[in-house]
Amino acid sequence: MPTSFSTNRNLAQPLLLLAGFALLIGISIGTLWLVDRAADDARSVAHTLRVQDMMSNVLLNMRRAEAGQRGYLFTEASRYLDDYNDAGPAAEEQLRLVREQTADNPRRKGELDAIERTMNGKFAEMDRSIELTKAGNRDAARTFVLGDRGRELMNDLRQQIEKLIDDEGRLLTERNEASQRTNRWLLILTILGAALVVVVGGIAVLLMRRNVAQREAARQELAVINANLERIVEFRTADLVEANEEIQRFAYIVSHDLRSPLVNIMGFTSELEALRKDIFDEIGKLRAQLDELNAHAAAQATPVETLGKDFDEALGFIKTSIAKMDRLINAVLKLSREGRRQFNPETIDMNEMLGSIEQTVAHRAAEQEAKVTIDDLPAVESDRLAIEQIFSNLIDNALKYGRTSEPSRIAVTGHANAAYVSFDVSDNGRGIDPHDHQRVFELFRRSGVQDKPGEGIGLAHVRALVRRMGGTLKLKSELGKGSTFTVTLPRRWTENTRSIA
Repeated sequence: MPTSFSTNRNLAQPLLLLAGFALLIGISIGTLWLVDRAADDARSVAHTLRVQDMMSNVLLNMRRAEAGQRGYLFTEASRYLDDYNDAGPAAEEQLRLVREQTADNPRRKGELDAIERTMNGKFAEMDRSIELTKAGNRDAARTFVLGDRGRELMNDLRQQIEKLIDDEGRLLTERNEASQRTNRWLLILTILGAALVVVVGGIAVLLMRRNVAQREAARQELAVINANLERIVEFRTADLVEANEEIQRFAYIVSHDLRSPLVNIMGFTSELEALRKDIFDEIGKLRAQLDELNAHAAAQATPVETLGKDFDEALGFIKTSIAKMDRLINAVLKLSREGRRQFNPETIDMNEMLGSIEQTVAHRAAEQEAKVTIDDLPAVESDRLAIEQIFSNLIDNALKYGRTSEPSRIAVTGHANAAYVSFDVSDNGRGIDPHDHQRVFELFRRSGVQDKPGEGIGLAHVRALVRRMGGTLKLKSELGKGSTFTVTLPRRWTENTRSIA
């Protein structure tokens, strides 16, 4: 007997499970049917709302057209005609869309035909008044408008549209009620299905508890792996930071060591200049004392003068090379100092800062007949000195490399989103050959004709600052068509901000 009971229980369990799944499948099919019906109801409701919205837009555009007509009659300003000309096609387009939405409703077709006839009558009335005004007959146009015809047409149109909207509102109520009934049945069926899911789910609890233990072990293992990865990333980041600081220290040391011999060279050059003066002063005295050898002294004058000229030329080359080398070293030192300087973020009014930069270059701009325009710019939270150096350099370059054929025009614009701000510095200057777009950002590199003073440092410095602030610097330029530099920066700079460029 116990064996028979055990066998029946073993058979009952899969049968009950199978019955539960069958019932669940039936509920699921019913739920899908109700969901499909609810979707149809929702589409019907949305369809009615769209028709109401489009008819409201028809009436709104007609009123907009009427406002444009009256504005033109009273002011004769063409901007009112722009509103009138835009409103007409917009109203017709909305009416066309309503026809498409209600193509399956014959009664609605007749109502829309009546509305279209009224609209055409109203537009004819408004067109007539505008034509009279354009012809100079303002009094006749106003008299025409003051008649009751236009007002009657507009009232008829409003009543026709409101009647159609009210009728659609009645349909909306009916469809909402149908949607609510469907939703109630869906809720009932969903509750039944949820209850059955709970029952069937209870059977699987034991299996789930076993799986939970396995997942927890896997999660812990994954946490250990992630922790190891984070430590590896931290180590790699520290290595990169240390390498970067080492490079900066190297540049600083090399530059400092190069300055010492330069100072010696400059000192010796000064001594050579003094020695040269003493030598040639002494030669002059000797020549004066040897009057009896005037002929011989005259014969030797040209070689001595040539020697002096060569001496001066050699000294000039030495001084020029020293000055250039000194400028380059100073540039490397400047970049090194900037790379080590700590940023101090603060909220910056970009309109105020660019206005200050504009005042700084105002004298140069006036001499060149250049014009600098600054749009309304978004604020940014970053290092003030770095931001000022970036835009001062870009505007200075725009003034420096203008075209002689026409005055320079420089424009600064900007826009922002939730995370970044972008600024465009555009000019109509010489432009940059596309092959040199990357070259101009390299240290000591320049592009085009070298007829302006400079060492090719400015744009390299700008890009370094932008990258350090977590931003990007892009160039768009063509020869003879000007350039646009786009600076993109985080709205708020933090210590962890780094460029992805």
